[in-house]
Amino acid sequence: MSMYASLTSVLDRTLVRTPPVTGDRPLIRRAALLFTIAATAAVATIVTAPFSAAGGMDPDLVRLLHAMVGIKGIIALAAAALVYWRLGHPIATPVAIGYGTMICVSVAALAWLWTLAGIPLGSLCFYGGLAGLILVGRFDSGLSAGLGR
Repeated sequence: MSMYASLTSVLDRTLVRTPPVTGDRPLIRRAALLFTIAATAAVATIVTAPFSAAGGMDPDLVRLLHAMVGIKGIIALAAAALVYWRLGHPIATPVAIGYGTMICVSVAALAWLWTLAGIPLGSLCFYGGLAGLILVGRFDSGLSAGLGR
């Protein structure tokens, strides 16, 4: 059994593909998403700011790297918009929590990358969060139904 098959079987048993919860309040879920993204960005910025490596680099290199982080920010914004859209429809609670957690991992990684300290590890966290969104989407039974509308 491959590692991927093992991981997905564990997640299948954990999430059990529960049907979407009815009677949810999408406004509360969406507000919680926006709050957690903002809080994650603020905390990650405060925690990583002392480790900034930008002072010892060439200014042109700093501008280039910040532009690259900005592009990653656009990617994260698009992913957050998709999660925001998905939270407006009926969704199982574990799946909603998974979406929120994974987008927050990517947002925290962006704040870390902005300091230009530990770029490889920060990039790994950023793309890990995006890959986590895809993995959570695999267990979202309402996603394919929502895309078909």
